[in-house]
Amino acid sequence: MSDTVLDLYQSHSYPAMSHPACDPATTAVAAKLAGLTVPPPSCARILEIGCSSGHNLLPLAQRWPDSQFIGIDFSPAAIQQARETARLAGIENIEFHEADLRNYDPGEDGFDFILAHGFYSWVPADIRQALVDFCARHLTAEGIATISYNTLPGWKQRQTVVDLVRQLAARPVAGTIGQDPAGILAYLATIPAGDSPDAVQLNSVLHDMFAKSADILAFDDFGPVNHPVTFTGFISHTHAAGLRYLGESELHANFPLSLPPGAAEALAPLAGDPLMLQQTIDVLTNRTFRSSLLCRADAPVDTRLTTATALHFAVRGLHTFERTPQGGRLVDHEGKEQGQFEHPLAVAFFSALAATSPEAVPMQEILERVAAIPAAQFDPTVSLPPIARLVMDAARQKLIELRIEPVRFDGSIPRTPKFDTLRQLAVQRQQALVDIYHAPCTVPDSRRTVVRAMDGTRTVEELAALAHVDHPRLDVRAWLAHLAARGLFVK
Repeated sequence: MSDTVLDLYQSHSYPAMSHPACDPATTAVAAKLAGLTVPPPSCARILEIGCSSGHNLLPLAQRWPDSQFIGIDFSPAAIQQARETARLAGIENIEFHEADLRNYDPGEDGFDFILAHGFYSWVPADIRQALVDFCARHLTAEGIATISYNTLPGWKQRQTVVDLVRQLAARPVAGTIGQDPAGILAYLATIPAGDSPDAVQLNSVLHDMFAKSADILAFDDFGPVNHPVTFTGFISHTHAAGLRYLGESELHANFPLSLPPGAAEALAPLAGDPLMLQQTIDVLTNRTFRSSLLCRADAPVDTRLTTATALHFAVRGLHTFERTPQGGRLVDHEGKEQGQFEHPLAVAFFSALAATSPEAVPMQEILERVAAIPAAQFDPTVSLPPIARLVMDAARQKLIELRIEPVRFDGSIPRTPKFDTLRQLAVQRQQALVDIYHAPCTVPDSRRTVVRAMDGTRTVEELAALAHVDHPRLDVRAWLAHLAARGLFVK
């Protein structure tokens, strides 16, 4: 490991965040739709490489007590905190090891899931090689690895900003505009951009970087090692090590939402060469980041799966369903329309799905609800194929999320809201909470006092009174409803 990387991780703590793109409950679905049936994550061996303080891995271990989890990291301070968190939270099915991947020996048992988020592009070449070699050696026959990395050509534009910020930081003028990357980015963000497509894109990149915290910037965009690669370059590297590309860990990332309508038809001639199709998409979209799924080259991948496979998962809606004179539509949390539906089956499907929100329920339950809606005119022989296509299209457009198993919980506000021990520890350390779907939930500093008070001893009314002191305009009940809908409270 290079001295600069070691120095960074020894002197700074990597920000505690969960990574939904690595959640085995969804990556198992992506693998299945690519033709590989992985072991259920509820009874699997799961390894995270570069686990830091365990903030990503511990909620998964808590979710699946019958699985075995291992996290490795070369930072002794991070591993010590991960072990302490596991002990305090009473999570016993997890181990943390201070280790260098180049000489780490996990034993003979393979792993069903290997997670390597934020690792590949941020380590020297010999560590990248160690990563892909390790995955090829230690994945089980049906196991999958999730590896994220920065991509070219999209990262070239971001690199331009990084280079500029570093040059400005080294000049005397830095004292007037900020001397750290975050301060200089804040200054650059105030400068009006031109209206050319390149200027608009560069401004978007700048504001995306500015939105990150200074701690994340130090490890990510301004990390001491940052090695973006083309998609085909990554595939060549992993293929040579004995790995096979399955697709992206999130279904919608296989065909990014940034592609305009009609792009799918225009790209159809490349369908016979899926790897070049993906590289072409990266160029067209200026994609800067991927989270890819890989398996062993000899894994039993069945490419004959049909869209009907989508009906065997659990599903949850990601947007609000509203009735319209024409049928129905979906709107996001900002009120922006995400889709319209007129066909009776589509309207019935999203109506039935809305009735189960915020849970993720078996597809069979949704089909039973659809069948009970007279306007749907549901006939299993005729209706199942179009519903399967609808489900696949909706998942690829990020209108719904498919999961390998249901997620059941009470989404109502408890009388005395309370977090479990793991989330209470995150509150005490001013870290992001991890919701029931493994997504991070950041708490504004102005709400820290009332969040700390959610220990099960105060009613909603008492919490509202406490919040009024620091945040008089906050609608506490609406905020608590939001937290409850994300499964953050203990019932």
